[in-house]
Amino acid sequence: MNQPNRQRAELAVIVLFIIIISILVWNITPYTSMPPRVEPVTESAPSPSPTAKTPADEQWKHGKELFKSNCASCHNPKVAQTGPALMGVARRWEDAGSYQGKTGKQWLYAWIKDWHEPVGAKYPYAVTIQNYSPSEMNMFPTLKDEDIDAILHYVEASQAGQPVAMH
Repeated sequence: MNQPNRQRAELAVIVLFIIIISILVWNITPYTSMPPRVEPVTESAPSPSPTAKTPADEQWKHGKELFKSNCASCHNPKVAQTGPALMGVARRWEDAGSYQGKTGKQWLYAWIKDWHEPVGAKYPYAVTIQNYSPSEMNMFPTLKDEDIDAILHYVEASQAGQPVAMH
């Protein structure tokens, strides 16, 4: 092989190596490098001690564990991947409105447990997003509503990368 072709081949290998490393780093730490969210300090509420665990802390931690084990392979809170970015997902479903006696939030929970239910009922928002990706949404029939609440809490609070009180 002559010298210019060898140099091009070596450069191609180096570029490929950098791309692979970049993809691996992105997939390992997509949520942890975001800057912390600063909450306003109010005079009326005493600050919890740094070691005290609040219900919001516990819900965030539980939601993070559930998100990583059930959702993170297809979703990121802020970046569209195989599935859409999840930050604001509850608001999007609520804004889609009620249908056949269920609220948008109830349809979202049904979607997460088994997306066929809202699509089969022809809930308009579910019908429009069913083909978001060539991959079908996984079904999670064993998730309880409290688990979904925790996941959604984590997704919305993940902007800070730490627990925050949700309003």
